[in-house]
Amino acid sequence: MAPEVNAPSARGESGTLRTEEARIRAYIERRFGIRTRFAPLADVRAILVSAPDDGAAKGLVVSTETTIAERIYLYLHLAAHLALGHHRPLATIVEGVPGLARLEADAHAHGEAERLARAMWWGANEDLAAPRRVRSSGILRRLLARGATRSATRGLLLAMRAVYYDLKVERALAGSRLAAWLREALCVTAVVSVAPQLSD
Repeated sequence: MAPEVNAPSARGESGTLRTEEARIRAYIERRFGIRTRFAPLADVRAILVSAPDDGAAKGLVVSTETTIAERIYLYLHLAAHLALGHHRPLATIVEGVPGLARLEADAHAHGEAERLARAMWWGANEDLAAPRRVRSSGILRRLLARGATRSATRGLLLAMRAVYYDLKVERALAGSRLAAWLREALCVTAVVSVAPQLSD
């Protein structure tokens, strides 16, 4: 198993993304007994290995090449696999990079997990769901549902964030609902951009 290290963080990824990633990673460790490690992996984004005893800790190795948004999606997707019982003792769940073909049985299990992960992301379970302020925004969900509007929305939100910092109003607005909504909308948009299967 790869050595346990701090989650790698790319420059420029938001504090809200990092906070959400740490929150969801801590939840899956508490709830499912998953110990997460980070290591270089070729053609694989994550590997989950279940112990012979279902109550024992599970080991998750995540590629150091993944972004924070990708890791949020991977944790959510793996939680869906676990909820569906795909983690039989001694079973290994491999999350490949997008575009790699899967075996038919594997594809079926991953399809089930995708549907459950989408329901969990937009659902009411505070431990795995998207941030509450934006989760209930029907407008944002519709904008994230299609590739073109998803990209435009992400660009607009990033431009709004740049203006927010360029005008040096972050101190005045830091605790405002508008600033919190903007941070959370950027977080959700980043995750859905790397995992469009989470969109409606």
